[in-house]
Amino acid sequence: MRRVVALLVIACGGCSQAAAQPGRWADVPGPEPIKGITLAPIEDVRLGDVGYGSAHSAVALDEIAELGATWVSITPFGTMDDLRDTEVCPEVEKPLAENLGAVREVISQAQTRGLSVLLVPHVFVWSGEWRGLIEPGSDAGWRAWFESYERFVLLWAKVAAETDSDGFSVGVEFLSSSQRYGWRWKELIARVRQVYPGPITYSANWDEVEHVAFWDDVDWIGLNAFQPLSDRPGATPAQLTAGARRFAADMAQIARMHDRPLVLCEMGFKKMRDPAVRPWEWPEAMDASAADPDAQATAYRALLAGFVPEPHFAGLFVWKYFSDPWDWTQEEPFGFSPRGEVGEEVLRDWFAKPWRAH
Repeated sequence: MRRVVALLVIACGGCSQAAAQPGRWADVPGPEPIKGITLAPIEDVRLGDVGYGSAHSAVALDEIAELGATWVSITPFGTMDDLRDTEVCPEVEKPLAENLGAVREVISQAQTRGLSVLLVPHVFVWSGEWRGLIEPGSDAGWRAWFESYERFVLLWAKVAAETDSDGFSVGVEFLSSSQRYGWRWKELIARVRQVYPGPITYSANWDEVEHVAFWDDVDWIGLNAFQPLSDRPGATPAQLTAGARRFAADMAQIARMHDRPLVLCEMGFKKMRDPAVRPWEWPEAMDASAADPDAQATAYRALLAGFVPEPHFAGLFVWKYFSDPWDWTQEEPFGFSPRGEVGEEVLRDWFAKPWRAH
C-alpha cells in the first residue's frame, strides 16, 4: 500500500488505481510535516560499492532515521554536455540498468526504516554551468530537449510508481523554461500522472517560484531555498531570522494564491562564515580558512524559525547527506553536509518539535 502521509493524501478516492489530480491545501486533513534529508548518490566507480542500495547507504539511512527525520529525498542524475545540448543522457558513471536497481534498493532501505520517499531526478551539466540557464537556441531545439527530458522523467516516474514512493518531482531549477514553456511542462506533468499516481511537485529555484506557469498542475509548491537571509556579512542571528521570515511570508503568499502546501525540496548552508549571504555557491572554489560549523547551525536556526510558523509551510529536505557516511571525496569538509557537526544537533532539536503543520 502507498504510505503517503496525511499531508499528501489527495481527495481522489482510489489513488492506487488511477492517477491523482492536483489537490488543494483546503482538501488535506490533519497534515503531518515533512522533516526530510536529501541522501545524495555516489557514482564514482573508483570508490567501490558505496552508493545507493549499498551497505553504506543502509548505515546512512539508519543515521537519518535516528536524527528524527521522517522523509528522505533520493536524487538519481541524468547528464547533458552543455547548456545547448538537446539530449538528456540517463547515465552518469554506472550503467543505467545497474543504477535503476540501486535506486530501487535504496528506496526499499528507506521504507524499511519507516522513512517516506521523495524521488527527485536531477540533471547535471558536464560543462559546470547551471541547468537553470539551458538554452537549445530555437523552438526546434527546445522541442528536442523536452522530448529527451520527458523520456528521462518518465523512466524515473515508473520507478517511483513501482516502489510506492511517496512523492515525485518532475524537474529541478529549469528557470529558462518554467514560464516560457509552461504549456509544455503541463503536457509533461499530465503524462507523468498517467504513470505515477502519487503527489507531484516541481523543485523551483528560490528566485524562480513566482514565475512558474504550472503550479496549479502539481500538488506542492516546491522550493529550493538557497535564498540569502542577509545582504551583508556579519548579520546577527536576529537579523538572519528576520530575513528568513520575510522570505517565508513571500513564499507562503504564492502557496496561498495557488492553494497548495509549500515544501522546501532543498535547503542548506555551508559550514563557513556568513553562509546565509550567498547560500547557493558551491564550496569547491572557496577559502578553507573561512570554515565555521557554528555559522551553519545559526543559519539553520534562522531559516527554521522563519518558515515553521507559516501555516502553508509543509516541510523541508536538508541538503545534504551522502550515501556513504564516511566519504570525504564528494565535497569540501566545509561543504553542506551537517553530519557530525553542531548543525546536526540543531536539526535533531527541530525535528523533535511539533511544527505548525501538525
